[in-house]
Amino acid sequence: MPLHGRTALPGLIDAHAHMDREGLRGLYPSLAGARSIADVQALVRRAVERAHPGEWVVFMPLGEPPYYRDPAAGLAEGRYPDRWDLDRVAPDHPVYIRAPWGFWSDRPPFVAIANSLALQRAGIGRDTAAPSSTVTIERDPAGEPTGRLLEHDLIPVLEMTLMRAVPRFTPELRLAALRESQRLYLAAGTTGVYEGHGVDPVVRQVYKRLWDQGELRVRSYLALSPLWTSPADAARELAEWSACAAGPGFGDDWLRIGGLGASPDRSRAVAPLLRDALPYTGWAGFVEQYWSWDDYRELARLAARHDLRLNSIASVGLERLLDVWEAIDRETSLAGRRWVLVHGRVIPPAALPRIRRLGAVVTTIPCTHVYRDGLASVEAGQDGEQVAPHRALDEAGIPWALATDNKPYPLLETLWVALARAEQREGRVVGPGQRLSRAQAIRAATWNGAYLCFDERRRGSLEVGKLADLVVLSGDPLTVDLDAFRNLRVELTMVGGQIVHEASTEY
Repeated sequence: MPLHGRTALPGLIDAHAHMDREGLRGLYPSLAGARSIADVQALVRRAVERAHPGEWVVFMPLGEPPYYRDPAAGLAEGRYPDRWDLDRVAPDHPVYIRAPWGFWSDRPPFVAIANSLALQRAGIGRDTAAPSSTVTIERDPAGEPTGRLLEHDLIPVLEMTLMRAVPRFTPELRLAALRESQRLYLAAGTTGVYEGHGVDPVVRQVYKRLWDQGELRVRSYLALSPLWTSPADAARELAEWSACAAGPGFGDDWLRIGGLGASPDRSRAVAPLLRDALPYTGWAGFVEQYWSWDDYRELARLAARHDLRLNSIASVGLERLLDVWEAIDRETSLAGRRWVLVHGRVIPPAALPRIRRLGAVVTTIPCTHVYRDGLASVEAGQDGEQVAPHRALDEAGIPWALATDNKPYPLLETLWVALARAEQREGRVVGPGQRLSRAQAIRAATWNGAYLCFDERRRGSLEVGKLADLVVLSGDPLTVDLDAFRNLRVELTMVGGQIVHEASTEY
């Protein structure tokens, strides 16, 4: 197959994908591009006209994806719509505009909006109390709910509590969404994903259904997201889990299950509400538990004893997390187990040799930590050279891999940010000393991702005897101008020797 100036690379591997979410976004009408409340009303009116009488009409959040920065500021009125704005165009349909998933925006409060009929269906009135200190029911001077519901925690709970009446992501919807997700990921050149945050039992079953039907085309490695609420619960089940999820995990070239995701000291305020809503997890697709440091330490110790790889969020509390892992390593060696530090946001130089000695793998989200939040980090006094410090990781001999976190999902955008190190608001370079060479960046999105999946001998590079996973780009990523790199197109994607995406037939 002549490439005619195009470039073939190994298939891209997303080290923290949340692939199941992208298709879910497309199930609901978008409000992106709305510049006034009148624009919002026009989009609501159009959706209502297509709906059955009395049917719920649910929208994606206000603002511009994937980050949904300050949505109200993007409207001419400088405010969010309220219930009465929505009632004018949808008096006979319950209308609900979702709040952004907190980790998309990272700037609370996150605002959802319900019209009068939606509030009525949900049973929200003058005397309704907020379910948590993390939720505010906005009221007008007369004490009536305005329809604006504010989430103050990064983990939203409205649809687990006040707005339970809103139609949920059913297993069938999740299955359809996963089919669409993998189509989009393949079109972006992603041939493999790693889900280190863990997936809940429902999402895991959806992956299994796609695999059963012979339709899974993105090689998927899933860590487990446990339902346990204590180390004692874990101790009763870990031996059984280890039978299929220990070491490199269990499965085939398409679907593999291994290890678990658990992190200390997260979501304490909302964890009881999330637990009560199980098995439903909403946008998350994983179980967000609160683990105290003491309980986390015991859980990690149990995981090591059962040879279950642990994936833990390292964006805050990294030093303390390493203390725990080092203590466990002295009891049960972690060498070769490739435990994962997820969201390697800020990594000081003193942490590098510690990570190296543990044999841990780091995953980074440059579109979030550099592009979206880089300027804020620098303004807060953070050393930009420690933000997603890719070159420092490389020089320390620490295995690390690039990830999208599904915001946005194309890994080529993540590669561009890793090369440019530019933040979104002013284009300022964050940590210029951490810029990678083109070859380093590409390796971080290919071979390094395969290493994360214990699969570097089978994929991640174009070599005789390896799986035929590759992507063909419109130009040469090693030589194109940096601005042009961002606009490279995926012309063809191949997985296992089969063409799974083709933008043109001019080969």
